[in-house]
Amino acid sequence: MTDPITSRQKVLLQLVAKHPDVARDHLLKAGAAEADLVYLERQDLIREREVGHYRVSHLGQQVLKRI
Repeated sequence: MTDPITSRQKVLLQLVAKHPDVARDHLLKAGAAEADLVYLERQDLIREREVGHYRVSHLGQQVLKRI
């Protein structure tokens, strides 16, 4: 069973959806924890496209519709 998504992870997911190809460094400077990014990647909610740049996956878009 997976852990529920936290409010910080939800905000990160929304941020990545709003700004596709956002840089990992930008997210970390904005207050994201490394563990939150790893969680979102492992749950396949975001994907790393170019090295260090993220986009929301199809599953991530479905989660955002339910939030």
